[in-house]
Order: sequence, then structure tokens, then C-alpha cells
Amino acid sequence: MPSGVDVKEPKLTRADFATDQTVRWCPGCGDYAILAQVQKVMPNLGIPRENIVFVSGIGCSSRFPYYMNTYGFHSIHGRAPTLATGLKVTRPDLSVWVVTGDGDGLSIGGNHLIHAMRRNLDIKILLFNNRIYGLTKGQYSPTSEFGKKTKSSPFGTAEQPINPLGVALASECTFVARSVDIDTQHLSMIVERAARHKGTAFVEIYQNCNIFNDGAFDDFVAREVRADRMVQLEHGKPLIFGKDRNKGIRLRGVHPDSSPA
Repeated sequence: MPSGVDVKEPKLTRADFATDQTVRWCPGCGDYAILAQVQKVMPNLGIPRENIVFVSGIGCSSRFPYYMNTYGFHSIHGRAPTLATGLKVTRPDLSVWVVTGDGDGLSIGGNHLIHAMRRNLDIKILLFNNRIYGLTKGQYSPTSEFGKKTKSSPFGTAEQPINPLGVALASECTFVARSVDIDTQHLSMIVERAARHKGTAFVEIYQNCNIFNDGAFDDFVAREVRADRMVQLEHGKPLIFGKDRNKGIRLRGVHPDSSPA
């Protein structure tokens, strides 16, 4: 190559991050939307594909590395944060992502998840929460609501659900966020913000399993109610929501309050 020639790398697109693998999730699964937004965000980061790694455990969400045209590990149940930690320590130049689910990450993998967050390594954790074990066909998970009847809890669960954000905050994770599969604009924004954060980023994504737990989040994500029951947090802006943007949340002491003045 002649000296002095300025050769620019071609700009990547979402299509460059898609593989030739057939995406094997159930039709209508929320994972499709999450995959699409992650693929959409990746080119914005300006990171070469060979410097990006997705690590997963076991579960429906853990197919993710097959569908990203980057490096990846489909590891063992609950241990994705451990592999990601080892990789980041040895290759700090890499962009390392963990993709896990509420079963994989909060049951057998709960301890690994906690310690990955408290160490504040520069890794990004996406936890898909559908409140059910989907790959093993409908058993209750650590985030299933109290009293939920499933194949493994025919009389209803006797346990209170884990709050993933509570676990992340208690672990002193330095970036904690939540989004939902159907709000693609918000989801892509959160994924990009997480990617640019220096330190551990934890993102819980409410994801619908239309086969074994359809409508798990309809109380607040259904089209007819979402405007009045979902609040988008924006830095430095008041907590305003509602179809007509006429509702808000304020603090009375240390307690949030949405009642009229």
C-alpha cells in the first residue's frame, strides 16, 4: 500500500452484525425485538466486529451469540458472567457482553451475577426477564409472581419474586436500567447508553414469552394502558407521564407520590 494513503474502514450497518444462522425462537417471541435493537446499535459504537464478544449461558436468550456476527461463547448454565469476567481481565480491549435470562442469571447464576456487578468490570449485562422458564417448557422462575401456577408449582408459588434491579443496586452496579421489548426506541437508547458506560452496566429487559407466559407484563405494557402506567426516566427532567402528559411523580419526603396536589 502506498505511503500517505488514508484508508478508511467501511462504515458498518445493522446487516453486518446479522449472521447466516436461522433465528430459532418461537414466532412472536420478544427476543426478536431485542436482537434487532442490539444489531442496530452496534454500528454506532465504532467498534470492529472482531473486538466484540457476546457470552451467554443456557436458556432461550442464550442463543443470542449465534445470531450476532461477532465473537461469542454459548457457555454453561449461569456461568456467563464468570466467563465474561475472565475474558475482560485478560483482554481489556474487548467489548464484552453477557446475555442471560431470569432463570439462568438469577437462579443457578445468581451468585456469579452479583459478583460480576460488584467488581465493576467494564462488561455489559442484558438480562431478559419473562418471569418463566421458557426453554424447559414453563416452570416458574425466580421472578415469577407470588402464587403463580405453573407446571412446577401447580398450587401456586410460595416464594416472593426477586427484583433484578434491586439485586443490581444492592450490588452497587454503576449502571442500572430497565426497558421492555416492545418499546424499541427506548430499548435501543438504553443499550447504547449501557455500551458507552465505563464499568459494569446491567439492563433488565421485560420480554414476553407468548408460549408459556403470554401477557406477563400487560398490566402496564398493553397499548391501552401503557401511557398511564409506564414512566420513562430522563436525566434532569420531571417524571411526567400519561396519554396527555398531565401526570407526574413527586417526592413527599422520601416516598414517591402521584396523587393530585
